[in-house]
Amino acid sequence: MTASQLLALDLALAVLAAGAWTAAACFALRATTGSASTTRSARTWAGIALHCLAAALALLLGRLAVLPALATGSWWFATERATIGLPVAAIPAVIAAVTGIPYLMKLRSTAGTGSQHTGPTPRPALMGIILAAIGATASVLVNLVLGPFPAPWAIAVLLFFVAAGALLAHVLLFPSVAGRRRPATAGVAVASLMAAAALGTGSVAWLDSRAADGKAIGAVVHHGKPPTTAPVETTPVTRLTGTLPADAAIRRYDLTARVERITLPSGESTEAWTFGSVPGPALEAQLGEVLEVVLHNRDVGAGVTLHWHGYDVPNAMDGVAGATQDAVPPGQSMTYRFVAAQSGTYWYHTHQDSFEGVRKGLYGSLVVRDPASQREPTDLVVAGHTLDGLSLLGASDRISTHSVPTGTQVRLRLVNTDSLPQRYVLMGADFTVAAVDGTAVHQPQPVSGRVLRIGAGGRLDVVFRMPDAPVTLRMEAAASAAVVLHPAGPEPQGAVPGDAGEAAPSLPAGTFAKAAELDLLSYGQPDPNAPAVEEATRQEVLVLDQQFRFVDGVPRYAYTINGAAYPSIPALIVAKGDVVKLTLVNRSAEPHPMHPHGHHVRVLSRNGVAPAGSPLVLDTVDVLPGDVWEVLLTADNPGIWMDHCHNLEHAAQGMMALLQYEGIDSPFMHGGHAHNKPE
Repeated sequence: MTASQLLALDLALAVLAAGAWTAAACFALRATTGSASTTRSARTWAGIALHCLAAALALLLGRLAVLPALATGSWWFATERATIGLPVAAIPAVIAAVTGIPYLMKLRSTAGTGSQHTGPTPRPALMGIILAAIGATASVLVNLVLGPFPAPWAIAVLLFFVAAGALLAHVLLFPSVAGRRRPATAGVAVASLMAAAALGTGSVAWLDSRAADGKAIGAVVHHGKPPTTAPVETTPVTRLTGTLPADAAIRRYDLTARVERITLPSGESTEAWTFGSVPGPALEAQLGEVLEVVLHNRDVGAGVTLHWHGYDVPNAMDGVAGATQDAVPPGQSMTYRFVAAQSGTYWYHTHQDSFEGVRKGLYGSLVVRDPASQREPTDLVVAGHTLDGLSLLGASDRISTHSVPTGTQVRLRLVNTDSLPQRYVLMGADFTVAAVDGTAVHQPQPVSGRVLRIGAGGRLDVVFRMPDAPVTLRMEAAASAAVVLHPAGPEPQGAVPGDAGEAAPSLPAGTFAKAAELDLLSYGQPDPNAPAVEEATRQEVLVLDQQFRFVDGVPRYAYTINGAAYPSIPALIVAKGDVVKLTLVNRSAEPHPMHPHGHHVRVLSRNGVAPAGSPLVLDTVDVLPGDVWEVLLTADNPGIWMDHCHNLEHAAQGMMALLQYEGIDSPFMHGGHAHNKPE
């Protein structure tokens, strides 16, 4: 079984065990209390309680068998389950077995027969079973609430509720001591203490979730580790603009964000937020040029920014509302300037309320070319996106056609601008994957019939030589859309680029289900001239999961990093020159494409297996359920950077952290007058 399946199995066993212990307690009480203890029906209730108790113990043994398998995959899959959850469940279970089994067996054999009951008394037996039920329930909460790095106070609160729950049960079930009844207020007092503890804990969690609202980012990263050195003065992110060569050519673009109703080639109409089109205008530059992009906001009330996904711009140009700038409100503008210092395929999008803004259409492509490299005669950017439930390939939700001279090279730049992974197939030609996330693949091998999986935010450059028959690109999520490249010559009757009436070659049934995915860890060849892997100067672990948390004051089953939801996630504080080995552990049931702004990472391993092909350098690491990735991040771009899941809904619900360089600060606020929402 995979780690993800084992995690699901452990949770299922924990929930079933809690239910079995609770049922055993209820049936044991039914067999003991009232007139049932003197009738033959007590035998039945005692027998059912015994079966429930036996089932609970079997489920506990099942968890004991699962946890070592989890720990084998990575200790981070088992950490709090083994150190806290298991003892909280197992110790009461042993007590319940020792006291409860003899009592229930004796009760079953003597009830209703007139025999005098001897042996274990009801009080310790019943309390043992009740305590086991409380412990098993607490063990479930360890999985759903506590997280992999539980604070001591959180453990103390958990143990308090276990003890208080047992005490409350004892007060209610056994109200007399030495023939004297306890005052009724005893139960009320215990229940009041539990309610006060729950209210206090909830209030603290709620306040913590609101910590960023209206505060500068420095007030958010206080959760992080203190700097190793105390800088004499701090540098604001606004000064981190980079150096622009005085003699560089300048590529100028104007983008205007707007709310408009658009009609797609299929005839479907929907309201969108756009930069004038969907996707937005294609931006291009050559290495060494300066990109100057002026962003205008016509009427997007939420505000907008421009973030350059995968492009390692100076921090002031990163375009994150509340961290590196204020969101641009309607009627205002902002200018971004940076040197085009890395070639490849990238994209841009708003980073103000990006879950809403990107989904509605505020995105576009950025391609930077190396003038020293030969350009393919046909070079197309194809962005996969879902707009209001309509799946697009490029600008079309239907068939778009292109005429290509036979025998010439074609480059398709595939960009996943969605929040979910997308899978593509290319039919009609063998191809190579020439680049991943903008970085060239060393000696890529020809590929045929493989599915290309691209995590949210990722990119693949596909290159092939045009045959004398059509080549078709399809995306699994877009049944009605396709890109068809025809050999040069007369176009099929009635077909024009983007025409919705053109028929594409049919997709063989089960193509996506049957074809294997291309594994990029074994693709290409090792590059003897690639920079050597640096030795890490520090190590950090990011455990990706879901727990019940407050997010911006709202209770959610949140997406967490190390058991916390933003802004309560401690910032990763680094010094320039640090080489950080990051271990990314996905304990949830969904993929998490983790995207560190301003940096690329070198992949060291996935699930313990090192890359066997071309060195794999990524800006978006698609961590699947149960996966453990080890990557190397070199701190060479000072600033305050987001590091978040690029399933933007996950980021909005907590899976977002900060990478902060020592001595760097920001004057921008979360919320505040600009209503900044950095996700």
